[in-house]
Amino acid sequence: MGYKMKSSIPDILGINEKHSTPDTPVFEKDLGSNIWGYAQSNRSITINENLNEKQKEQAVEHEKKHVVQMRSGKAWYDSNNVYHKPKKDEPIQVYKRVGNKMIVKGKAMEIGSPDNPVEKEVYDETGVYATKIKK
Repeated sequence: MGYKMKSSIPDILGINEKHSTPDTPVFEKDLGSNIWGYAQSNRSITINENLNEKQKEQAVEHEKKHVVQMRSGKAWYDSNNVYHKPKKDEPIQVYKRVGNKMIVKGKAMEIGSPDNPVEKEVYDETGVYATKIKK
């Protein structure tokens, strides 16, 4: 008698099959009530499992733009800094990371703030702004 799995591999791994592509897997997990998602430098995306389907679609669209920023060398980060090169002929801007914030023009700013220069580019393109998630 064979063994039958009760869940699919994507379910076990927390992968959103609908929004994942072969080169950009999309994972879902509980990110609290303020974070819709984030992109990682390994090209993966994590979105909040508490979003409704439309919000998940919007979060994936937003985070895929960050993946493009990272792939093109326009924006990237490490554990100490966020780097942004707005235009080819402009110098790289380096923003110090402090916890879940970064220092922009001497002031601490949430990483996901629409005023964050890296986020502003994407928010301006998509026109969709993250709001508090209702569970």
